[in-house]
Amino acid sequence: MASNNLRIVTNNAVTLVGGVSTAKSLNDYKSQFDTGTTFTITTTALTGPIAIVAMLTEAVDSVTMTVTGQSAVTESTTSVFSGQTVGFGGGKYIAKYFTPAAGTTSFIVTFSASVKVSRFIIGNYWVPKYNTGYGVQVGYTDASTNERLQGGDLYTTAAPRNKTLQFDLQYLDESDKFQLFDIIRSLGKVKPIFVSVFPDDTDKQKEQMYSIYGKFNSLSNISYAVYSMYSSSVQLEEI
Repeated sequence: MASNNLRIVTNNAVTLVGGVSTAKSLNDYKSQFDTGTTFTITTTALTGPIAIVAMLTEAVDSVTMTVTGQSAVTESTTSVFSGQTVGFGGGKYIAKYFTPAAGTTSFIVTFSASVKVSRFIIGNYWVPKYNTGYGVQVGYTDASTNERLQGGDLYTTAAPRNKTLQFDLQYLDESDKFQLFDIIRSLGKVKPIFVSVFPDDTDKQKEQMYSIYGKFNSLSNISYAVYSMYSSSVQLEEI
């Protein structure tokens, strides 16, 4: 299994940000955000490999995120952003994957510059045995509308653009089949998940492009492809 196989976080363990349960970075509205350089995050107890993800509404130049668990295990990651506001085009992601001490429930997340965070996602991730098939699609839906005026001009009513991600899971073994089926059944089109198709990729722009925190556009079926192997597809729209 490649180390950068698809990773999916379905359960966000964050309960408090800055010691309060009313922090804006606790909800799923990307138009709301907390601003700062250091955040103290409380979670339910976690064991095993986890993902720590910050969804930024905007960032300029390079931003480094350092994560410290209560056991003083420190990991850091750097990603480059191009300064993009959330209203027309969605957020940016900075993510770190590591294994904290068992039962860790507190993390200090520090950025190298002041950032606007619309969501923190911390939780265990699922890695299917076989990676996605070729043909992964990323793009944007645009709610803007065009109208031809009587004078012949094309008038546009601007509206938000939302990122979309689509990919196939062509080879699911018995265990992964049940895992995906449980995710579809439990989350439906209501609860968002975080997906990174190329986690920890050396090309950070590529990792950024194929990451999303979103909801299912549709609930795909799981097909019995060949003996003991199954297939399905995933379609997501960013929150």
